[in-house]
Amino acid sequence: MNKIYSKARAKINLNLIVLNKREDNYHNIKSIFQKINLYDELYITKTENNSFELETNIEEINNKENIIYKAYNKLKEKYSFITGVKVKLNKKIPMQTGLAGGSTDCASFILSMNKLFNLNLSKKEIVDIGKSLGADVIQCFYNNAIMAEGIGDIIN
Repeated sequence: MNKIYSKARAKINLNLIVLNKREDNYHNIKSIFQKINLYDELYITKTENNSFELETNIEEINNKENIIYKAYNKLKEKYSFITGVKVKLNKKIPMQTGLAGGSTDCASFILSMNKLFNLNLSKKEIVDIGKSLGADVIQCFYNNAIMAEGIGDIIN
């Protein structure tokens, strides 16, 4: 397999209870999340070089601060055999609206890279990588309604 396509579905909070603020500046929460039928599209293609290239319809996210780029670097650190990739991101989820657009793109990218490079990551490894990139990423690995607690990292 040299390329893969995935839909990164947005999520909504069906309810959100914000509890206490933690010492790490996150808040403990209790929330129910549900994926919705609004999604970004990711087209990921292996390249022969060892670089990451992002092409997107939203100019301001085409940079090295993008969470997908950070996920690529995290995976590349752990698996040196990963070659370069070209990512075409068709952004449909509005930015900074609480729909987890960047987080769901990151989660879909990690899951796609797992398949594309046959990484055979366990669910725990996938969750650990996602958690290291952002509190919302973890919920985006699930396609059904979930209840999340802690900073969103305890899933029921």
